[in-house]
Amino acid sequence: MSFESEGDYSSVAWDTGTTDYLKPEDLLDQVAEEPPSQDLTRSTINSYAPSVVVPAAYPMTITVTSPVKELDGTKEAFISYLITTETTLETFVAPKATVRRRFQDFVFLCNSLSRDFAACVVPPLPDKHRLEYITGDRFGPEFVEKRRASLQRFLERLARHPTLQKSEYFRIFLESSEWNAESFYRQKKSGDGVFENFGDALLNAFSKIKKPDERFIEIKENIDKIEENLQTIERLYFKIIKRQSDLEADYREFGTSIVNLGQFETGIETQLKKFGETTEKFADAWKRMTDREESEYLNQIREFLSYCHCVKNVLKLRDQKQVDFEELSEYLQGALIEKENLVSTGKGSTGLSSFLVDYIKNVDQEQAKKERLQKLDAKITELKREVESSNDISEKFSDEIVKEYEVFQNIKTVELKDSLLAYTDRHVEFYRQGLQLWEEIIPILEDITI
Repeated sequence: MSFESEGDYSSVAWDTGTTDYLKPEDLLDQVAEEPPSQDLTRSTINSYAPSVVVPAAYPMTITVTSPVKELDGTKEAFISYLITTETTLETFVAPKATVRRRFQDFVFLCNSLSRDFAACVVPPLPDKHRLEYITGDRFGPEFVEKRRASLQRFLERLARHPTLQKSEYFRIFLESSEWNAESFYRQKKSGDGVFENFGDALLNAFSKIKKPDERFIEIKENIDKIEENLQTIERLYFKIIKRQSDLEADYREFGTSIVNLGQFETGIETQLKKFGETTEKFADAWKRMTDREESEYLNQIREFLSYCHCVKNVLKLRDQKQVDFEELSEYLQGALIEKENLVSTGKGSTGLSSFLVDYIKNVDQEQAKKERLQKLDAKITELKREVESSNDISEKFSDEIVKEYEVFQNIKTVELKDSLLAYTDRHVEFYRQGLQLWEEIIPILEDITI
């Protein structure tokens, strides 16, 4: 490969620096400026990395409530949600803010954060392309409630992220009354960044890392295990829900049979009817518990699987940064070898054919050699600078990903705790209702005289 001509290594994804977007290294600078937290989180990837300090997120409470159908009766109809935020962050105008946002606003926020904070794991939004959209049921109460809960979890994850919670986009989204105008302006101003990230990913799609970093191999393996366990839980829970639904149907049939039996039992007809009604109420309690578990617990499992996928995407982007460095290093090594050959033999990688052409054209060989050396020296100088820059970006990006994994682990722990507590509360509530129902029927049954 010759390095004398222009553009020999132009296909390598360099950081051009032509935009004012927030780069991975900028993220590190922002994190470094934050005061150290007393509540420090230690890295769990102890095999390959030292303990990593992750700045704690500031307290922030966000609720998504009161869905309202806007522009009802038109093709442009949509659901808006009331978002209430309470925070101690000094960047906010007031400690409490309320705004209304539609789903498309959430999409813009998510895309903007993904573009400008490439080294951060931006949590996923609930999938817009659901069956409810095909069937026209996207305004139904069940779908709206599921989406409301999912959007709240999305905002809560951003609020728990020590970097994303301080972003300008997030602040404007949560408190600005001029969101539509501001979001349009920012979209027009920073639209090119999407194509840069996409081109970067496409360029190295088929390249492989030559020297894998054991830290990120372990992180990926951990994410794979989390996904595998979540998929197992999801599969088993489907079986549990089916079993509970079957029990509900059986209790309803059982209650109806008891009521029918009472029609032929004079003297205890009232008691048997009451018992049948109690069984029907118990079946209703089964249904309420099953529906709430499916809506809350099962949806959270699916959303966390999507969250794991987001972590993997950021790991892939980190791999691409390392591939950039490795490819540039190879180009530099090739240029150094070509220069060495040119100095020692008088021939570069262009070989004998170039030498014969120069000879036929009566070209001064010494002068041609000198010019080629000058071009190679210029290329080598440029390559050394780019290799150093690429290595710096790759290392800082990698450091940020280690921190991001710790943030992900913290969020995972909080959400697992909350979801299991909620699951437990549903069962406690169900069994309390059942106990009350059966205790109330005991005196009625005891009134049966023999």
